[in-house]
Amino acid sequence: MATSLAAVSDISHDHIVLLLDTPDFENPPAWLSENFHIIEGGTHKGGSSRNKLIIFSDGTLIELLNWISTPTEFHDWAPKPTGLIDFALTSPQSAHDTYSAITQRLESGSGDGGLGVRFKQPSAGGRQRKDGQHCRWFVTKPSYSDGPNVPKPTDTFFPTTRLDTPFFCHDETPRELRVPSSDKTLTTHPCGAKGILSVEVVVPESHVEHYVKLYSAVTGAEPKTHGGFRYKPSTSVSFLLSAPNPEAMKGLEGRVGIEIHAPRDAEDEAWLKERGVGIREVRIFVPAKSEDEVDERPLDSEGIGASLVLVTEPVGR
Repeated sequence: MATSLAAVSDISHDHIVLLLDTPDFENPPAWLSENFHIIEGGTHKGGSSRNKLIIFSDGTLIELLNWISTPTEFHDWAPKPTGLIDFALTSPQSAHDTYSAITQRLESGSGDGGLGVRFKQPSAGGRQRKDGQHCRWFVTKPSYSDGPNVPKPTDTFFPTTRLDTPFFCHDETPRELRVPSSDKTLTTHPCGAKGILSVEVVVPESHVEHYVKLYSAVTGAEPKTHGGFRYKPSTSVSFLLSAPNPEAMKGLEGRVGIEIHAPRDAEDEAWLKERGVGIREVRIFVPAKSEDEVDERPLDSEGIGASLVLVTEPVGR
């Protein structure tokens, strides 16, 4: 039985996972420290990883992740190089209800686009904050099988393990323990950032249509095609999401979401070759100080910082 899709899903961004090596974690580079207020996170339950957080007033965050020792948790992240490695979504429903709804969509209609994606049952996670308080949550992660439309050869398109589908995170303890987004002392950033505008995912040109079906099922959102002709490289396909705190992103309705596209330039081609199908860029919203101020600025000219972009424009533009 087919399931209906929404123009704007009630699913929202939860957080971005940015892996840093130990020197950059302990002393964040200028492109991070000069743009954001970074707070201590804590040590994850397994004990082999720790994090710092960049909290936004829209209720989302960027997690700066670092390995303390050989990973005993998050095994899917262990082979990944530093930089953007994954992203999480959340929803107003419980973890188990969300799992059931996504599973129904993946197993009906266009399903997973033949990409061999299902989700595992929600599993408990947590960490201890620096102040001793414990945050607990449920994580719902994708599982992968060899579907008929999986990009081949797999070692070419997934050179550092397959992570082409977002996961879900639902709080068991109050969300403010994990994401203290109401505290303006934590969410006021030097760059003026308010929240995550969009996540870009790069996929092979020949597989865009398959990934459109997959992301429709995962997000519950109707795909919206922009530019180009059908699924050529100049085309992007977006899935509109809600914000955890809509007030912080007021005036941006119909802008927040996920965008899928094929490689557009040599940099995208290099990213796909070196890092594989998956998260390519994060666009962060900064309200303009005047009506004529419009700008897009990568946090750095090259390297990890070039994959995070500040988008400055008037609210409601």
